[in-house]
Amino acid sequence: MSHRSLNAFKVGVFVVVALGIVIATMFWAKGFYVHKDMRDLKVYFKMVTGLKKGDPVMVNGVIKGKVKDFELEGDSVLVEFMLEKDVKIKKDYKIEIVSTELLGGKTINISQGNSNEEVDYNVPLSGAKMNDILALINNVNELTEQVRGLVGNFNKAAEDLENILVSINEVVGDPKVKNELKSTISNIQVTSRNLNSLVSENKISLKNITDKTSGTIDKVNTTIDNVNSILDENKPNVETTIKDIKTLTQKIDGLVENLNVLVTDIQDKNKGVGKFIYDDKLFNNLNDVLLEIERLSKKIREEGVKINLF
Repeated sequence: MSHRSLNAFKVGVFVVVALGIVIATMFWAKGFYVHKDMRDLKVYFKMVTGLKKGDPVMVNGVIKGKVKDFELEGDSVLVEFMLEKDVKIKKDYKIEIVSTELLGGKTINISQGNSNEEVDYNVPLSGAKMNDILALINNVNELTEQVRGLVGNFNKAAEDLENILVSINEVVGDPKVKNELKSTISNIQVTSRNLNSLVSENKISLKNITDKTSGTIDKVNTTIDNVNSILDENKPNVETTIKDIKTLTQKIDGLVENLNVLVTDIQDKNKGVGKFIYDDKLFNNLNDVLLEIERLSKKIREEGVKINLF
């Protein structure tokens, strides 16, 4: 082999080795794994700013997988990634997107959790809100807008307060209003003095009225006590009287009921007293008998009584 061929062979070997090193480095940097048992997982994030396909997935700071794909679903992003099967994710896990450097790339970092139960790996996981520098800037911008709104509201309130103070100064500064206020205050003072004088002058009378009222209340209380005492002393008599009244009431009710029966019997033409009263034949016979008695009496008065013994 010539010297020129040997140099070409050395160059070729060097290029192949360098190419192998470059490819291996790329595989390592992009998270490609050889002879690793992996599982496919999914996780929902609200925002995945800066995250790219091939970015590493880390578990407590150790690279254990990589990002495979993205898919928009509603107002969220579904991220598909692969993870070594020996990583156990518990139900109190935490998944977030973090920056590997201040202005560098992004990575998914998984905190496995300490629960005794593992998650269902077939169900998409839920990612936490991003806390990188961009999210911080957005939060600062939102806070700035809120502060601007508060300042605007404060300025408006200050203007309204200034207008109110100006209006008050205009009202108070009006000479007519001042005079009316002075007159009102003077009237209040006079009324207060008159009221004090009235109270002072009638203090004795008010005291007498109060005493009399107290005496009257005492008498009323005494009377009530006496009435209560009388009621307590005569309670047996009162109860007996109430029982007698109740018995008398029952007897009266029975008498009324009997009278109702009698009246009903009289009103009935087909039986009892009613039949006797409403019988026209009987009435006519009675009339005939009375007429005969009247004729007999008349004859006795005119002719006298003749007795023939033999």
